[in-house]
Amino acid sequence: MVCCPQGKGGDDDDYEPGSKKLARKPKASPKKRKTDEDDDSDEDWGKKKKLSVPAKKGPAAGRGKKSAFTKSFKLSPELADVVGSDVMPRHEVVKKLWAVIKERELQDPANKQYAICDDQLLKVIGVKRFRTFGMMKHLKDHFLEAA
Repeated sequence: MVCCPQGKGGDDDDYEPGSKKLARKPKASPKKRKTDEDDDSDEDWGKKKKLSVPAKKGPAAGRGKKSAFTKSFKLSPELADVVGSDVMPRHEVVKKLWAVIKERELQDPANKQYAICDDQLLKVIGVKRFRTFGMMKHLKDHFLEAA
């Protein structure tokens, strides 16, 4: 039984198991083009060339009008007493309340998702223990009107 006819690549006589006929060359990585920003001088190291873009000024520069999340609200007297200001955006109120919880060590030691209210915070929140990630549902009644 003949597997391959002679002359068609069936030469098994010169096969050696440890040698390879074609040695593969590693592919050369594509060379990067040198740009103006890639110069090798030590004096400009760490300094990028700045594009000439005019600087924008104001609280929400370049963002258009204020969104509902950044709108300032007049706060109830109880909440204003806790956070220290009577007009503040909602995200700032949450940030201040987190600072108060951390400062007074009000997080529940058994489960850090919950906070235990002290007397001042109990007037605002209304419950003795609340879930901190859901604190806005307790605070929504304390945002009186848009300022």
